[in-house]
Amino acid sequence: MKKKFLSTLCSTCENVAATLDYHDALNSLVKNSAECLDAKACSLRLLDKTGKTLEIAATYGLSQAYIEKGPIEVIKSPLDKEVLEDRVVQVRDVTNDSRIPYPEEMKKEGIRSILSIPLTFQDRLLGLLRIYSQSERVFSEDDIIIIRTFASQGGAVINNAKRYARLKSINELGKIITSQLDIQKVLNTICQSAADAMNAKGISLQLVNNDTGKLEDAASFGLSEDFKQKTTVENDEFIKECLKGNDVIIEKAKEDQRVPYPAELEKEGIQSSICLPLKLKNRVIGTLRIFTAYSYKSEKEDLEFLAILCDFGIVAIENARLYTHVKRDYEDLQKDVWKWYDWGERQPQI
Repeated sequence: MKKKFLSTLCSTCENVAATLDYHDALNSLVKNSAECLDAKACSLRLLDKTGKTLEIAATYGLSQAYIEKGPIEVIKSPLDKEVLEDRVVQVRDVTNDSRIPYPEEMKKEGIRSILSIPLTFQDRLLGLLRIYSQSERVFSEDDIIIIRTFASQGGAVINNAKRYARLKSINELGKIITSQLDIQKVLNTICQSAADAMNAKGISLQLVNNDTGKLEDAASFGLSEDFKQKTTVENDEFIKECLKGNDVIIEKAKEDQRVPYPAELEKEGIQSSICLPLKLKNRVIGTLRIFTAYSYKSEKEDLEFLAILCDFGIVAIENARLYTHVKRDYEDLQKDVWKWYDWGERQPQI
């Protein structure tokens, strides 16, 4: 068993290191997990942006009909809710356990016992890894250690995919900024990139109006109009702090007494928010706000990536400003030329 585990683990690690294909790596991981424990099947589910639904990311040994049951709403599944509280949960007989949300489907699939492990990376909950046994089985401590090891590899795969996706988005943004002067498209792309990278529910990018000195919406993603209208800047101390040039992170909005609109955040399904300043030299000209449906814990790598997006926003704004100035100067020069010379209507005065 030990020899088989080490061999399979080495194979999994090689696949993780050798491929940038997120799906290939996860498919290899669930296959190796099932085979290592001599199990019928294995599945890996990830939390969606809301943090309320588990979606299939990879499976091995399960029928298409079973997979097509679709995503799992955590609130309706006591078993999955327990796993997502960072617990290892095993069910010896799925036909006789009230926590199982769909026992008949499992019975038809030929599943009798399951082992579920939370999937995390650097203390961030990502989803879960589940082993399915065809016969009634009590998973041993060694089994749990083995599947925990594979789960940690799954977390590494997802993190590698996240880093690769961020590098791609930086590359794409660079191309957009250098190839066109449509500032709105650039700002919209920044919001989309931030949402994808942070698995965020919503993004808001606001710029300071030079005439009024107030923040105004420049671009957003995923936020309802009702939320944007009700959450004003005037009574938000966090935004005021951000406008001083400081990063502001609210890890648990419901519990933070300084949050001015907790009811609106709860209605929108937001648990945490991050606010970063857009700095032009030593002057703050706007903010980038990220809203997540999960409880966010500050990570240096996240903040560094978001800071790059803010810098891209500044470059785009400066490019647009310079283009406007050059265009205006060109038009003024053109008018002057027409004023100085009539282009052949009469003899030039020498």
